[in-house]
Amino acid sequence: MNYIPKNLNSDSIYKPDSRLLKTDFNTIGSLKGYNLLKDNFQFSDKDRKWLEERIDQIATELFNDGKRILISAVGGYSGCPDKMIDIIKLNNIDITNLKFCHSCTDSYRDENFIKVFNNKMYSLMEIQPPNIKTESFYGEFEGRDKDKFEMKLVLKDDRTFKFWLNKGHGSDFTEGLWKNKSDKLILNSRALNKTDSISFALSSARWIEFNVLEFRLKKEKLIELNNGKRKLKKTIKKNVG
Repeated sequence: MNYIPKNLNSDSIYKPDSRLLKTDFNTIGSLKGYNLLKDNFQFSDKDRKWLEERIDQIATELFNDGKRILISAVGGYSGCPDKMIDIIKLNNIDITNLKFCHSCTDSYRDENFIKVFNNKMYSLMEIQPPNIKTESFYGEFEGRDKDKFEMKLVLKDDRTFKFWLNKGHGSDFTEGLWKNKSDKLILNSRALNKTDSISFALSSARWIEFNVLEFRLKKEKLIELNNGKRKLKKTIKKNVG
């Protein structure tokens, strides 16, 4: 909250309308505090725009300092956790999850701050932000291919996936990253290295490549869209990192 990015400079050019903005805003904590005041003190549209640009700027400079941070709102009726900072993993990237604590009635005050900051950080990390459908993909799906071999697909909430095709004497296998666009699932296998090639040569497993393999999610069933006939049904609703 109080870390100052190395290359975040004070804005000596902009002259804000509000007297409350006559100071440096160089930490998440200071920006969060003044963001809460924008409605109570009726900041001008110009000052609101400047605040959003400053939030965007601090996210950029934190990223440039090697800080990968996403903010989430917690609290409400269940209260706030003892631990307000966690490490989460998305697309194989370790990310600090910074939590803003709220009561039952004031979470809306930080909504825009969180949206602006997170959208910028997602963009810099080249990770697609979650949407209203993302969580519905978490879990395990099973089915059979056209040759009646068993298939299993695991979609984790860290946006990684694993896929197996059990052929009895051995398995076809792949893993990588997934994303969704509304109800469409997109799978991309990771790149193999020399160690992987040796491991597969010594085992009965065969690596298969998914390159923008697409499925449609409908009533907890995945239906392949790439002229294939894979169909899988959800068997476990959640699979956490």
